[in-house]
Amino acid sequence: MRLLGALLCLSAAASTFTAGAEEPAHRRAIEAIREVDARWSEDLFAGRLDQVMENYDDNAAFLVHGSPIIRGKPAIRAWFRERLDTPGYSARFRPTEIIVAAVGDMAYELGEFEATVLSEGKRMRVKGKHLVTWKWNGSRWVVTAESINTDGPAVAG
Repeated sequence: MRLLGALLCLSAAASTFTAGAEEPAHRRAIEAIREVDARWSEDLFAGRLDQVMENYDDNAAFLVHGSPIIRGKPAIRAWFRERLDTPGYSARFRPTEIIVAAVGDMAYELGEFEATVLSEGKRMRVKGKHLVTWKWNGSRWVVTAESINTDGPAVAG
């Protein structure tokens, strides 16, 4: 419930500052988050778990279909470790929209991802979307919550 409240507050704050993306500070925040995303996606694709985990706040929440909320870096690390240990697993993502709150210390991102695994000798691919909330921790942008879900079942390819 707190996550929903935070998202609603963040959304309201962002929507009250339509010109925010035009201001230099907001443009810099969006560019910084895009840079983090680009490294993060490449680290995930390459299986560099330590670098992937650097992007998460210690108390981050991770929401995936069919699972209770995964809380904190150790639990999120375990989730990713399981994926990275799956034969043929790879994943990449990209943001499609980044909105920075009026105050400039929080943001949210919408985006897309694609993951593949080997299943019974076949390469299976799944596409989906994500919602990521970010906060400025005084020195860098970190993920406070992430939710991912697929667009449909995995398909051969």
